[in-house]
Amino acid sequence: MSAEDSRVQLEQVARYQFAVSFAEAPFPGLTVDEAPPIGEDRGPNPVQALAMAVGHCMSSTLVNTLERSHVKATPLRTTVRARIERNDRGRLRVRQLIVEIATRPLDEADRSRFDRCVEIFPEFCTVSGALREGISIDHTVRPG
Repeated sequence: MSAEDSRVQLEQVARYQFAVSFAEAPFPGLTVDEAPPIGEDRGPNPVQALAMAVGHCMSSTLVNTLERSHVKATPLRTTVRARIERNDRGRLRVRQLIVEIATRPLDEADRSRFDRCVEIFPEFCTVSGALREGISIDHTVRPG
């Protein structure tokens, strides 16, 4: 499987709880769930998983951009807040993800290169870029 082709499988364990496995990955899967009252809070919910994916991708992309520019920075600490609102049909939707990454250059002599990396890195983030452009989601429900 290439970096351009990724597969995740979910199997229902209980009502809203699913075991997630990552195809051909050398690491264990995880459990996802919904919060009470409908779920049991045994893992991240879909909004948290989305926020995690965006935060991880943006953080990793910044690290990569800094490394390519030979800029050493303090360890990143990333916080992602998801703003949820109802749409015009009354359905809950993630309306905004607010990503805050805390880091700084280890050497202030690298400040201009650091600032340039901070300016351009979002252009290279696979996940947030896809969300900004709008992802096509095709789905099928078939007999199991």
